[in-house]
Amino acid sequence: MATARQFSAAVLRHLEAKHPEDAFKATFVNGYWRGPRFSLRRQAELRKACLLTGVDPASIGMPEPPQTRAMQYKPPKGHKQQRLYAEKQAAIQKNLADMPEKIRKWKEASDLAKEKEKNRSSLPF
Repeated sequence: MATARQFSAAVLRHLEAKHPEDAFKATFVNGYWRGPRFSLRRQAELRKACLLTGVDPASIGMPEPPQTRAMQYKPPKGHKQQRLYAEKQAAIQKNLADMPEKIRKWKEASDLAKEKEKNRSSLPF
């Protein structure tokens, strides 16, 4: 169950005043960067306080919140054996389909070797 949010008097006091734009953004002054008067955490607190009290955040000088970019999907890399699994299975299926032809060729080659052995002379020279 959500409870009612209570803000400090300082936060509520900042809701009543109009702030310059550089109070919410870093500025480059005399060759140095100056941080914003309100940190991002305090800006978030002010924005929440504005929403809960019915005050428009733009009326006190707050800029629009930055738009977040959508996450880009990148598939996991995985192990090499997992990446190559489909390709390996396809090669196995192709070899199995060609197996009867390979067996026939092997048998023909072995028959030729037997014929050659029969025709060879028994003399050692």
